[in-house]
Amino acid sequence: MKALVFNGPRDIRYEDFQDPERTIDNAVVMQVEKCSICGSDLHIYHGDHIGTTNYEADQHKFCVGHEFIGEVVEIGPDVHDLKVGDKVLAAGGTGCGTCSFCRTGQVWKCSRETAFGLSDEMNGGQAEFVQVPNADRTLMRIPDGVSDEQAVLLTDALATASFGINNTGLKPGQSLAVVGLGPIGLLGIELAFLRGASQVFAIDPFAARRAHAEKLGAVAFAPGKEAVGAILEASRGGVHCVFEASGASSAVRSTLPLVKKGGALSFIGLPQPDVALPLNHILYKGLTVRAGIAPVPNLWEPLIPLLQTGRLKAKGLFSHEMDLADGAEAYRIFDAREESVIKIMMNVT
Repeated sequence: MKALVFNGPRDIRYEDFQDPERTIDNAVVMQVEKCSICGSDLHIYHGDHIGTTNYEADQHKFCVGHEFIGEVVEIGPDVHDLKVGDKVLAAGGTGCGTCSFCRTGQVWKCSRETAFGLSDEMNGGQAEFVQVPNADRTLMRIPDGVSDEQAVLLTDALATASFGINNTGLKPGQSLAVVGLGPIGLLGIELAFLRGASQVFAIDPFAARRAHAEKLGAVAFAPGKEAVGAILEASRGGVHCVFEASGASSAVRSTLPLVKKGGALSFIGLPQPDVALPLNHILYKGLTVRAGIAPVPNLWEPLIPLLQTGRLKAKGLFSHEMDLADGAEAYRIFDAREESVIKIMMNVT
């Protein structure tokens, strides 16, 4: 098969890769139809750290990507809820499927839980085919009324945005600042207004992303002291909650001045080892801080009706559509933030 394959930092190639064999009884093989690049994929692309893995060090080749939809083409004997021909979307990661946590819907607590496309332990879905373990819990048939674009967002970005906004504890009538206006931050703005936010402020260095945030109803600023001052004035001393959706050290540091005493900070961006928050500032402000990796399948149930009824739009985020064969260029454009890129959809079949 053809796939996007990690060959080292900034060296992702469209090349031949061994077809996946179904080696796990609770797995299926999917034929991928569409996939996309996530901001966290850039950590691999840059040779950064994710968890204990240093992608600058020597790595075996593996298929990248954890956001993908497609069709089930082969089923293992321990798969009970799916059939060949089902059109499905995949959660960005999964667990073993057999431990007590997986069996009770707490996959994120599984000791073997991992994301697709992080290593050759579980190859990713920026490929023509992919094996999906723990398929009954990792895959969902694409619901009626959900577009392919929305289905791709449900694999990670939309669920993660919902998780992050939930973690702020935002209540109707409260104010929120979103730091980092990639797809997750922009989706967070839409979700915050659905929760009844009275004011949403948005911070990002890229004008196109700020413009998108303003179309959603936020007041957007470029990073800097002027932005902090304007937000503090407009919110009368600070926002109730901050949703940080970048993971960059400058973005993480910017959250503390924005939030009022007794407020909340929510972090979902993957930080590098040198990113930290001063505990004394958190203590003296009496802040609640939450962070984590979204348990994606657990977020689907509340999100899908919002999409089906049109209350949640989740539209306009795919600024580019390309073929998988052009994946190396897609990574370059996405990394360079060229052409006002927000998110790139790649067609596989």
